[in-house]
Parts: sequence; C-alpha cells; structure tokens
Amino acid sequence: MRLLLILAMTIFAFGKEYDLGGLIDHADKYNKLNRSGALQSKAKQKEVEAQESAYWPTLDLGASYANNNPNPSVSPGETTQGFASVGFDLYDGGRNDALTRAKSFEYHASLFQQEASRKSIMLEIIQNYYMVKVYQSNLYSLEVESKELKAQIDRIRRFEGVGLATPEEVSKLQAVYDDNAYMIENTKLELRTREEQLWLGSGIKGDGLRSSRFAEPSSIAYEPLEKTKILKSNADALSARADALKAGYMPQVRIEDTYLKSNYDDIDRSGIAGGFLVEEQNRLMVSARMRLFDNGSIKHEKEGILYQKMAVDEQKLYAQDEQKMNFDLARSRLQTIRAKLKSAKSALSAARSTYRSIVKQFEVGMVDNIAYLDALKKQTISEARYKATQYDYEIAKSIYYFYAGKNPREYIR
Repeated sequence: MRLLLILAMTIFAFGKEYDLGGLIDHADKYNKLNRSGALQSKAKQKEVEAQESAYWPTLDLGASYANNNPNPSVSPGETTQGFASVGFDLYDGGRNDALTRAKSFEYHASLFQQEASRKSIMLEIIQNYYMVKVYQSNLYSLEVESKELKAQIDRIRRFEGVGLATPEEVSKLQAVYDDNAYMIENTKLELRTREEQLWLGSGIKGDGLRSSRFAEPSSIAYEPLEKTKILKSNADALSARADALKAGYMPQVRIEDTYLKSNYDDIDRSGIAGGFLVEEQNRLMVSARMRLFDNGSIKHEKEGILYQKMAVDEQKLYAQDEQKMNFDLARSRLQTIRAKLKSAKSALSAARSTYRSIVKQFEVGMVDNIAYLDALKKQTISEARYKATQYDYEIAKSIYYFYAGKNPREYIR
C-alpha cells in the first residue's frame, strides 16, 4: 500500500501538464538566475542600511596593558587602562547624505536589473515554449506522412506481386519513407533540445504543455524599459557620489566624549609619579577641520565621476532610441506575420484539397507516384508552415509587449 502511494505521488509530481503562465511563475520563484538577482538586490539593500547607520553616534570600548622593565621611579611599571568613547559627527558638509543617496540609487538600479533579468529569462521561456510547440506539430505532420507512405508502400507491393507495379515504384516510395524517418529523428532531437532549455529556464519538468495564447495588442501605453531605468539610477548614483566628494572641501565637525579608567602597579607612591597619575578621567573633545589645499585632488576626482555620469546619460539616450526602434519593428513584425498567417492558411487549405484529389487519382492509377509524393510533401510542409507561423505570431506578440515596456506575463490568456 505504501509503495502504491509513493508511486501515485511520483506520477502526480512528474506527470503534470503546465501552461506558459505556470512555467513563468515557477521560474520567478525557483530559477537560479532569478534567485541570484534577488540576493544581489538584498546585498545592495544592506549597503543602504549600513550607510544610514552612519548617522548614529559611535560607541567604542577598549583596553590596554603596558609593562615597563626596568621602570623608572617617575612612571609605573605596569599600567592597565580601559576606556569608553562616544562620538558623533555634528557636520560633514553633506557627505553622508550624498553617500546614502548614492547607495539608494544603486539599490534601485539592482531592482531594475533584477526585473530586466527576469524578463529576459521570461522571453527565453516563451520562445522555447512555442518552439517546442512548433517541433511537436512538425513531428506530428511527419509521423502522419510516414503512416501515409507506409500504407502506400504496402499497397504498391501488393500490386507488384500481381504484376501491376514495378520495383522502381516501390523503391522511390521507400527512399522517401527513409528520408522522412530521418527527418522524424532529427525533429525529435530538436524537440528534445528545446524541451531541455525550457525545463532549465522554468526550473520544472512536466509531462506535457497546455496551450497558451497572448492577448491581441490594443491601446498599449509605451513606457521605458528597465535598461533605461538602470542607466538613470546609475547616473543619479554617480551624481550623488560627486556631491560626496564635494563635501570634502566643507568643514568637518565632530564631538567625542571619552571616559578613561586606569590602574597602576609596581610604582613608588612616594615618588613624583605617585602624585600625578590619574586613575579616572573624562575627556570631551570637539574637533573641526577643513581642507584648504590639495592641488585639486578632490576636484579632479569629482570631475572624473561627472564625466562618467555624462557617459551613462548618453548610454541612457541611446537605450531609449534603441527601445523605440525595436518597438516600431515589433509592431511592423506583427503586421507582417498577420499577412504571412493568412497566406499560410490559404496555402494549407489548397494543399489539403490538392492532396485529397491526387491521392484518389493515385490509388486508381491516374497519376504516378511523383505527383502523389509532391502533393503529400506540399501538404506536410504547408501544415508545418501554418503551425510555425501561428507560434511565431505568439512570440512576436510577447516581443511587442516587452519593447512596449510591459510584462508579457500579464497578457497571457
């Protein structure tokens, strides 16, 4: 009974069918690259939190031990000290504010990068999903063609046995049958390759794929891709880092309070040292400093960062132009594939009609096997072309949504 239960659970786990949305949803949670991107964003978030902690006072504890041998009468032989120090930056010229902004922009850039990577993986899953469908339909057409050829070979052989057909006719059909068998094996390999890529991207392996379609594009609002947002955040981070460097020319004011507890051994209490050694001391210190001259070191470093920002700004503008170009091309591709789909449908209808007519004539000897094979091949090719065009159209819709700045997953129906 227990063995049957385990077997049933195994069949349920590995025999489940998934649609495209289910594969993408699973990849969002379990794809290793997606998980890596999420961890990188968490790392950037911790950097922001670390920088924000710089606003708080610092508390340091410390201790020391010194042994002088030989020790003069004016100093103790052994000294043990412990201290606690509290410090706080009263003014840093805005440096910490700028660094916090820079870390925040870098964190947002990592979130955009995470989303960009997720969408890239999503597009790969979409493409592999529909290519699996293409190869499955091609394989089905080839297997149907194989059955048709096998039936005709058997029929011609029967005719050959009673002298109504020649061995050459059987050989020609057999050669086409063998070539079709090779095409079947090659298609199986292509199908297996795409399936493995699909399972790798989605992080799950199912027993079959349910059909999925994308909604027809209508009134889609265009918005920037994550790539543009990443570059903008990186440019803002560089600008903030330039501000942090600029703060180096501003006054730096810090307050610090230190409590010191000392213990002295091996000392001549009657000597000079015994009267001047302090066992407890509290020291309050306010320090201020300002950079007056460094031969332009900070200035040049700031200018270098600003040039980097300008370079990133140019990359952002290029990314915007590139996205607009790809969006226009994606829209044109949809129109082209619609026309191709209409043509492929008409061609398939004609090929099926021609095949039905030719096969009847072939079976009564009105046409030769060349005409029959030509009609059969045209039907097979037309069916494969029509199915491939249908799936190409779905891929084209996903690409259109992507370059419109949308999440293609939201448009799966």
